[in-house]
Amino acid sequence: MYVESVLLLLLFVSTVAVFAAVSRPGRIVAYRSRRQTWNYVLGFALMSIVVGWLRFQVFERQTIGREQVVDSVLVKVPHLQRRGGYVSSHRCQACHPGEHASWHQSFHRTMTQLALPENVTGEFDDTTVYSNGLAYRMFRDGERFFCEMPDPDEVMMIVEFGKPKPLSEVPRVTRQIVMTTGSHHYQTYWVPGNEDFGKVLQTVPVVYLIAERQWIPREAAFMTADGAKGMVTQWNHHCIRCHSTGGIPGLSSDGRRLDTSVGELGISCEACHGPGESHVKKHQDIFERYKAHLDGQPDNTIVNPARLDHRASTQVCGQCHGVYRASNEREGFKYAREGSTYRPGRDLHATRYYIQYPREGDPESRFLEWQKNPTFFRERWWNDGTILAGGREYTALEASACYRQGTISCLSCHSMHDSDPADQLIRDVGPSHSCTQCHDEPRFTTAIENHTHHVADSSGSSCVNCHMPHTTYALFSAIRSHQIVSPNIRRSVDHGVPNACNLCHLDQTLSWTQDHLSQWYGQEEVTLTDEQAGTSAFLLWLLKGDAAQRAIAAWHSGWPEAQAASGKGWLAPFVAHLLNDPYGVVRHVAQHSLRTLPGFAELREDFLADAQERAQAVVRVVEHWNSPASRHFRGQDMLPTGPFHTQAVLLHDDGT
Repeated sequence: MYVESVLLLLLFVSTVAVFAAVSRPGRIVAYRSRRQTWNYVLGFALMSIVVGWLRFQVFERQTIGREQVVDSVLVKVPHLQRRGGYVSSHRCQACHPGEHASWHQSFHRTMTQLALPENVTGEFDDTTVYSNGLAYRMFRDGERFFCEMPDPDEVMMIVEFGKPKPLSEVPRVTRQIVMTTGSHHYQTYWVPGNEDFGKVLQTVPVVYLIAERQWIPREAAFMTADGAKGMVTQWNHHCIRCHSTGGIPGLSSDGRRLDTSVGELGISCEACHGPGESHVKKHQDIFERYKAHLDGQPDNTIVNPARLDHRASTQVCGQCHGVYRASNEREGFKYAREGSTYRPGRDLHATRYYIQYPREGDPESRFLEWQKNPTFFRERWWNDGTILAGGREYTALEASACYRQGTISCLSCHSMHDSDPADQLIRDVGPSHSCTQCHDEPRFTTAIENHTHHVADSSGSSCVNCHMPHTTYALFSAIRSHQIVSPNIRRSVDHGVPNACNLCHLDQTLSWTQDHLSQWYGQEEVTLTDEQAGTSAFLLWLLKGDAAQRAIAAWHSGWPEAQAASGKGWLAPFVAHLLNDPYGVVRHVAQHSLRTLPGFAELREDFLADAQERAQAVVRVVEHWNSPASRHFRGQDMLPTGPFHTQAVLLHDDGT
C-alpha cells in the first residue's frame, strides 16, 4: 500500500510539473518553442507509462504473495474434498442468498478457518505466553502467522503417551499457524505436526480472549486449577467431529497415519441440510426449479430440519451438542477411517451411543458405566444428573419430559436464519413463547401470576428463568440449562445444584426458598443445617462451594435480573474474594461481574497474576467498597432484606 501511494504521488507531481510548464505566463511562454512543449507532454506520457507499469508489477507481486500465503496454509490443513456428495456452501448462495447471508454472519461458519489475516483475531505482536511452564512466542511475518514453541509432536509423546523426558528438554521449533478455531469469545490455533503421521494438526496451547484482547494459557480457559496438567490436543481426533462439515479423520489401515479431509471447514449448510450434490444437480435444470416452485412439495434431495419431527430435528443439532461415543468398536474404527455415516434426517442413535446420567428405571449397564467412570461424569453432570458442561444441550434436552413426552425441539426456541448470531434465539418473541406453545392454559398465559406468584411482566414470571436456570458452565459464562426442571430444594441440599430461586434472590436462604416452594407448590420439606437456614445460599455457593458452584454464583452476581431482585451495592466485598480463587476461570468470571457493580466499572485486575498480587486485588476492592467515596451506592440495598426485593418481583410484601 505504501509503494502504491508513492507511485501515485510521483504521477501527481509529474502532472503538476507539465501543467505548470505548458501554461506558464509571460515572456517565457512566448519564447518557448512548440517542440519544447511537446517534450513536456511526451515526458509526462512516458512517466505515466512507467508509473503504471511499476504499479502493475506491485499488484502482481501482491497477488502472487497472497496466493503463496494461501497455498502455504492449504497444503498443511485437511484436504478440502467433495466426497460423500458434499459440494460446499458457495453452491447454495445463488438460489438461497438470504439463508446464505444469515449463515455467513454466524459463529458456526467461523468455527474453523484458515489462518489468514482476515480470520485471525489474535495480536501476533511478538508476545510470549507461558503454558504449563513452557514458552510460546506468537509473531507474524507479513500475512503469515507463526509460533516459536516446544516441538508439539515431542510434547504429545510425553504428555499423552508417557515418554520419559522432561518437558523442559523438548527442542524448540518454529511452526506456521495454519488454522483457527473460534471467533466469538476466544480463538485457538493449530500448527502442522510431523508429516510422518499425515495431516495431523497440533494445538498451540494458548488462547486469545477477543473482548479482553489478552493471551492466556489454554488450561486457564477451562475449569482447571492453577498448575493443572497441560492440555495437548490433535484436531483430527476430536475437534473434526463438530468443527467441520463432512469431516473424515482418514486413519490408515495400519493406524499410523491420518489422511484427513473435510467437505468444508466450519459448520456449513450441509452440516444441517445434508450433502447437497443431488439437490444442486436437480435444480440446475430450469424446468425442475419452476416445477418445485409451483407444486410447493418438499424436495427429497435435501433435508429441511424444520420439516422433520421434533426428535429427528433435534438430532440434527445433537450430532454435535451431545455426549456420545461410537455404539461399538467396529463403528468407532469405521468412523476413524471413513467419517460419520449420520446424515440429517436419519436416526442419530443408529451408530452412536449417547451417554446419559443413570436414572431410576434405566438398565443396569448405565449405572455400571457411571460407577466405572466417576471423573468423566463429574466433569459433565451435576450429581443429580443435570448437565453441567456447556455444549451438551441435546443430552440435556433428551433427558427432559418436554422432549420425551412432548414435542419440544431446538427449533422451538432457536432459528438459524432469523436470529442474533450471539444466541440464535427466534426474534421478536417473548422468553416464554417456546413454553406456551404447549402449556397454553390460562395459569401459564393470561393468569400467569397465579402460577408464578410473581408480577406478570417480571423476570420471576419468565418460564425459562425458573425452569431453565443458568446452571450450565461454558466459555467463562453460565448458560441456561437445557434440562428442563422445576425449582427444587432437595437437589440443592443433597446434590449441591444451585436452584433458580436463590440464583435470582441472592440475599435469601435455602430456608426462605423452601418455605415458599412448600407454601406455593406443596413441595416436601427437607432438613437444613443451621448454616443453610441462616445464611444466603448464594454466599454459601460463592465462598464455600466447589469450583462449578463458585463460577455459577459469581456469574449471577453480575446478572441484571438477580441484581434487580436482590440489590447490588452489597455484593462487591463478597465477590472480591474470588479474585484470588485457585481456578482461573472463577477469577475471570468474578472480575467480569465486579465490573457490573457500582463503583467498579473500571476494575482492571489480571486474573493470571501471581497469588500475592491477586490477594492485594481483593484488598483493593474491599477497601474501595469501604471508602467514603463508595458510601452513596451502598445505601439501603446493602443487605436488602426488607421491601426492596419483594417490590421488584413478588406480588406481596410478605412474599405470597
